[in-house]
Amino acid sequence: MNITVPTNIPSGDRRPVRVVPLSTLDPLHDSSRRPLPPLPLDIAVSQARLALEKYGSESIHDDHAMIAAATALDMVLRNVLAALDADRTERAA
Repeated sequence: MNITVPTNIPSGDRRPVRVVPLSTLDPLHDSSRRPLPPLPLDIAVSQARLALEKYGSESIHDDHAMIAAATALDMVLRNVLAALDADRTERAA
């Protein structure tokens, strides 16, 4: 659905804005999916560092870059946390 809304730059200018109903949005993470086995901790940390290096300099004004960064960083953060949990469990045993 497209609607036109007033903007304040320049005064009185009207521009189309795309409105997406919240019910159609997909979550970044689906907790109902079975997770993959955890990676070794050193590999998970290495992947996290690579993702930070790759996406750290992206422009916050680039929607596509921010979606790619959010997805990649969500994945590596989950991998690091799973690897830490597995490492702690291994050490406790």
